Amino acid sequence: MPIEFKLKPQARLIFAISTAFPIGAYAAGAATVDFASGNVAAVQADGRSRTLAKGGEVNAGEMVDTGSGRAQLRFSDGALVSLSPQTQFRIDEYQFKGQTDGSEKGFFSLLKGGLRTITGAIGRGKRDNYKLGTTVATIGIRGTEFSVAYGNSITVTTGGGSVEVCNTGGCLIVDNGQSALVKDLNTKPAFTQKPAQPSLQEEPQGPTQFIAGDQRTSDGGVQLGPPLMSGSPFAVAYADTGNNTTGVTPAATAVFDSSSQMTSYDSAGTYVAGVIAGAFTDGIIGWGRWTTGSYTSGSSSWGLTNYHYAVGAPTPSSDPIWTSGVTNASYSLMGFTFPTRTDGVVGTQPVTATLSVNFATPGVSLGMTVPIGGATNIVSSTPVGFTAFSAGNPTFSGFFSGSGGAFSGFFAGANASRAGISYKFDDGVGYVHGALAFRR
Repeated sequence: MPIEFKLKPQARLIFAISTAFPIGAYAAGAATVDFASGNVAAVQADGRSRTLAKGGEVNAGEMVDTGSGRAQLRFSDGALVSLSPQTQFRIDEYQFKGQTDGSEKGFFSLLKGGLRTITGAIGRGKRDNYKLGTTVATIGIRGTEFSVAYGNSITVTTGGGSVEVCNTGGCLIVDNGQSALVKDLNTKPAFTQKPAQPSLQEEPQGPTQFIAGDQRTSDGGVQLGPPLMSGSPFAVAYADTGNNTTGVTPAATAVFDSSSQMTSYDSAGTYVAGVIAGAFTDGIIGWGRWTTGSYTSGSSSWGLTNYHYAVGAPTPSSDPIWTSGVTNASYSLMGFTFPTRTDGVVGTQPVTATLSVNFATPGVSLGMTVPIGGATNIVSSTPVGFTAFSAGNPTFSGFFSGSGGAFSGFFAGANASRAGISYKFDDGVGYVHGALAFRR
């Protein structure tokens, strides 16, 4: 029996071990290059190669070899693939006529390395029309997002829906934010706390549409900008679904890994990540979610479940924004974590939000639309003052209208160019929690 990862009706995926697909000869120009850094090349079936640069085309039958560089490909069906260094990714067969009439095909091979992808139209109507093959597994998907790190074994992390991983040893269902390790054909897939991290630092000149969409529709782990460096002080706005709490820590010592995922921070105790659902950063502010974690202070300790956060170095009290007299500073939402509810439900639809700040009064006004559990919640706050603003601490907190709702946050960057917020509110079924990141 091969290793299989099959798509279930509930948007689960199936991975299956098989041989690589034969190289096809469908239309040229299957994908364009959103960006390429380093010595990235397209290698044809006969071994001839050419250098790839932004705007270039990659054809069916060609392999992309990133060498020590990295690249992002945009396919004509809307799919996007980010390739990490030391990756070889081949387009075996590709056909898309602009509509899903059953003739569309997308067959690919990951020969080595790592990738992260958001799939397009191919595979949504007919899941067998999309496959990503390796020498030890084949991944079939439909309208989802996942990461793969491939060496002697396979690690898969889902960013939406669920994945069912099967081989001769048995099956394992891996839900959104979880990761699985497939050691070999005969060992049953098992959960792992180490997610697939294909080292996907994106183009420093600015995020592409993939990144802009990715940060709004997933809390998976693509890094958007320069890494956040461990140290202090960092402000952390947090919301813990397991303990139904939200708040802000204005000055903490934070630890980040090489992918800018916050793995721990200290503030009157130590918060440590367990399973990380994912994290993002633009180099100024970061946001993410820990599926599990822990808190320890002296002899006291407890677990964290679906722990959302926004983190950044707070705007200093000497910044001129605090005396600017600006009364209507508008911020746009640049990213969010998927909301979670105290009954265990995790949202899968985009959150929208607006933020307006009066630096003169001072005051903060927040409005959000939060879909979760089949319902859409529209929540807004009345303007509130900054916490300890008179002491020069650029954090704020306040309460939504309604029972038990609250938000907390901070400003980061020069001229308060970023804002991070955590929130909770009661939607009638349970308390909903999440984190938001804004750009001025």
